[in-house]
Amino acid sequence: MPAFASRVVFLGLDGGTMSVLGPGFDRGLLPNLASLWRRSAFGALRSSEPMVTPVAWTSFATGCTPPTHGIHEFVYADPSDRTLRANHAGRVRVPTLWHVLGALGREVVSLNLPMTYPPPRVPGLIVAGADAPGLDWAFAHCPGFAAEIAAHVPDFTIKIAWKHRPKTLDDLRSRAAWNRAIFRAQADAAERADRRADWTAMMVHFQNLDSLLHRLWPYLDVDATGLRVPGWNEEVEGCLRALDETAGRLMELASRRDAAVIALSDHGFGPCRALVNVNGLLRDAGLQRGLMYGTRFRYRARRVGDRLRRWMSRRGVGVSGRLMPRSIEGQVGCDWKRTVAFAPFGQLCGCIFLNPRATATSGAADRARREVIEACRAARDPETGAPLFSGVFSVADRYAIDPAAEGLPEVLALSADGYQAQAKWGVSLRNELLRPDPDLPGTHWSEGILAIDAPDVRPGGHLRAHLHDVAPTALAMLGLPVPESMEGRVLHEAFENPLPIHYGARPEIEPDPQFEELLAAGFGAECA
Repeated sequence: MPAFASRVVFLGLDGGTMSVLGPGFDRGLLPNLASLWRRSAFGALRSSEPMVTPVAWTSFATGCTPPTHGIHEFVYADPSDRTLRANHAGRVRVPTLWHVLGALGREVVSLNLPMTYPPPRVPGLIVAGADAPGLDWAFAHCPGFAAEIAAHVPDFTIKIAWKHRPKTLDDLRSRAAWNRAIFRAQADAAERADRRADWTAMMVHFQNLDSLLHRLWPYLDVDATGLRVPGWNEEVEGCLRALDETAGRLMELASRRDAAVIALSDHGFGPCRALVNVNGLLRDAGLQRGLMYGTRFRYRARRVGDRLRRWMSRRGVGVSGRLMPRSIEGQVGCDWKRTVAFAPFGQLCGCIFLNPRATATSGAADRARREVIEACRAARDPETGAPLFSGVFSVADRYAIDPAAEGLPEVLALSADGYQAQAKWGVSLRNELLRPDPDLPGTHWSEGILAIDAPDVRPGGHLRAHLHDVAPTALAMLGLPVPESMEGRVLHEAFENPLPIHYGARPEIEPDPQFEELLAAGFGAECA
């Protein structure tokens, strides 16, 4: 007979990978996580397509794939005015796990999870993640909890600790100390949230594991790119130890509350061989024309204008404006009269749009789309012959939607493991296809991790799952109905006995009277 859990704690190990956890277990750096793995059903967790933070964590939270939940990147293109706007929780088309539990009268706690700004109005405590415009906005719906955290947990933050690779050992030591303090503060905040809410599900998300891996991958010394430099390895390992200590405290909390534990990552990680110049690739294929030296004034003026508007918006009382809309013309410096395709955004995926000015005639768009797909599929690393993209597809064909009406690219080119496709590229480097980035030695890989410690679990490394499988599995594990809107499957193989599944209706999302105010304050008045 299956046994149900009464609660569940999620450990969101952003960028977690067995390439790091395995050696960490062997070296004794991660005793708490090693213990969790020994008693858990564990295995590989396939990331979303593309494997970027907002897409992946939305897939986890909704139990759905990107064409269903509607989030495909950090930003989207507004078709009404050709501006790029930040994605946010209000654009998620289906209910999240937090909405499902709230509709059942259950309280939740979520700390630092991306794509929870503006925070949903559900019973419990939701503190948004690093995509919120600031700490005050992250605590928008729980001011009492915000005051408690400010008074007693001053190190709690939603900031990214590792925006750049440290240049000196002293800089590294300072950043590492801050990172360790952030991890510990997250456990402090979770313990305080536990005293405030009678939660059924608690998520604690560790964004700074991802930023640590991006900037300091070689000093983990887990593969052929590893380095041993006195002081550097010890500081990086100290951050992993602090993460493990925090995870241990959360596991103790789960034990006190008789809660199951699910540790998961949104994607894996590995060395970054090179950045991929998506717009440069399109230029090489004859699908984009760069600006001549004498014609770059308009492009630069657009960029300056975008920055000026953001600066002016931040001067408003109670307004961040950090994520205000930006013009497409200010992101891509190309000759629009002779450009067929362009990528105005994208950090780990080629997000390629067609220029309507150049593809308006009959058959031109279909022909251009085929040429873009062929160019991306043919792209190879000239040194190794390895493909730069793991998959390239037409959004209209794959998702059966009109991408222009949705503000989506016509073509998505998914980065292959070891490569990071990027739209932003310095003008002086615009014709280079690949370049290594010393500031970014690590990048996302497609295979993350999953470990489930729950009643009736079958221990061992036999799981092969997708991110959107986690939410329906958690609900079934709690003995709660799974909304029919969730596309993921219940991971019966994680348990000695198959879990009974009860399907329920999709819950209605209650409108938030503060939503427009929060959106305008955080994302700029033009978003209102």
